[in-house]
Parts: sequence; structure tokens; C-alpha cells
Amino acid sequence: MKTMTKAALLTAGLVATSATWAAGTDAGAIISNTATATYDDPATGNSGTTSATAPEITVAELINVNVTAENTTPVETQPGDANQVLEFTITNTGNGTEAFTLAASNLAGDDFDADSVTVYIDSNNDGVFNTGDQPVTADVVLDADESATIFVVGNIPGTAATGDQANLDLTATSATPGAATATPGTLLPGQGTNTSAGAVVGTAVTDTDTGTFQVGALVTDAFVDIDKSIESRVDPFGGTTDIPGTVVTYLITATATNGDVNNLVIADSIPLALTLVANSVTIDGVAKTDVAGDDEVDVSGSDVAVNLGTLTENTTVEIRLQAEIN
Repeated sequence: MKTMTKAALLTAGLVATSATWAAGTDAGAIISNTATATYDDPATGNSGTTSATAPEITVAELINVNVTAENTTPVETQPGDANQVLEFTITNTGNGTEAFTLAASNLAGDDFDADSVTVYIDSNNDGVFNTGDQPVTADVVLDADESATIFVVGNIPGTAATGDQANLDLTATSATPGAATATPGTLLPGQGTNTSAGAVVGTAVTDTDTGTFQVGALVTDAFVDIDKSIESRVDPFGGTTDIPGTVVTYLITATATNGDVNNLVIADSIPLALTLVANSVTIDGVAKTDVAGDDEVDVSGSDVAVNLGTLTENTTVEIRLQAEIN
């Protein structure tokens, strides 16, 4: 320790070779901390500088994992269906590279068990279970903050009845020796892939989430899938530049999904920077007027309302309107 006997001004700074991650400072990062003092000697008029550096800190590896079931509602299936899929995401929420052992299992207390349950990893990273995906036959290695998509695949027994459910767990457990049975906060000397400081057991060295198969049609509300896009634009010079005077043609599509819908009204408010072109609204290519009550379209100032009434399941309606840039 260095002691100053003259009046001094003490300042301190921190220098760390680390990056910022959701899981914290990287395992193996070296943290150094130096304090610097500058001072004046009133007797001589001289100034001086001195510093002291604390011992370096080597960050240990913290082991944690998260498992999330991506199917927020039961996956619909039928008796005898093969290769039915539940999707999960596993994430290394620790701060170092870690290997995890994966296991899927049927839960007790539900209506039936899936057969031939197999765990696959999304090998081609396309988010869809297909022939490019491989069964998990070894521990899955993930860097800090890295995630992997996992598919739990099983067959539905022919004896399952409509409405029956099967619940399946996916569990990820740290493969670091001693981690699975140690209490949180335990230091495992010599472990950790990124650091000589060892590995510390986190609060979630193992994690589990549940997905569900359900036999029969799921009851879901009908809804409207709506999309609005710019179909074309024509500027005053015959080009496509967005300038005052350019006429923009908007396309609105509406599709009834999961059943018929009634009392369907599509409303569109034209922004102040645009002016609606009079009588430009069409429905499925048929021209409409802006006058209220003579057809499905009602225009009031910059507000357009299209009353479609009943739209049957899987039917799509195309609405077009034009507006000019002010």
C-alpha cells in the first residue's frame, strides 16, 4: 500500500477486458482495477502522480440453462398419427460455453402417452422439423447466450380418443461433472471451458418445460388476417418517386381464418400528408362510390369504411384505394 503525506487528490478508474452479455461478464475475462492519485506539494511547488493496481480478477464460469416450450397451445393431432412434433428452445443463460444433456419424457396423470419419443435438434436451422434434422445422440454444446431449437417427436397411439391430451417434458441438464447434484453457488474447481477460475453452479443448472398433444380439432376463435401494402405509385412525371402529386395505390387484403366472420368492417384513415382520390375505392376490382348508403363504401373526410358483412372461412377480399401526396 502506498501512503501520501502531502495534500492529495485521489481518483480511481476501472479497466476490464470484458463484453456485456445477458448472462453477465464472460467466463475467463480478466478484470484489472487501478487507482491513480495526483497531488501538489505546497512546500516545493512540485506535483506528483502515483498509482496502485489491485490483483487481477479472473471471472469464473456460471452454469445456467433455460428451456422454453414454443407451442403455447396444444398441438392438434389424430389417433395413429406418426412423427408429431413439439417445439422447444434451449438457451445457455450462463457466461461460458457449456454442454447440456437433453431428455424427453411422458408425464403421468394425463390421458395417454406418446410412443417412440425422440429428441431432434434443428440441424439446418430452418425452424421446421424435416429430414434435415438429426436425433440428439450426444450432449448439446452452446456458447454463452446461444440458443438451439429442439423438436420432441412422437407417435400417437390409435387408442387415443378425441379430446385426450398427452403432456411431454423436455429437460436440459448441465453436463459439467458434479453440477447436476451440487447446490447453487458451489464452486467446481478445474471445471469450466473458458476459464481457469472454475465453474460455479447457478440457480438453473437444469430446466424443464412442457408441451402438449391433443387429439381432435382444437376449438379456436375465427379471426381476420389483414394486410395493407402499396401496390403502385405514379408521380406527376410518370415515374415512381414519392413527391407531391404522386398517386399511391394501396391494397388491403382481408381473409377469414378458422371460420366465418360476421359484421366485418375494414376502416382506413388517410394521413394528413395524403388526400384520398375521390371514388377510387374498389372491392375485388369493382368500383365503388364515396356516397354513404349506396354500396359497401362510406367516405367521411379522410376516413374510409368498407362494410363487408359476412366473410366465409378462407375467403379473401381485396380492397384498393388511391391517395395523392400533398
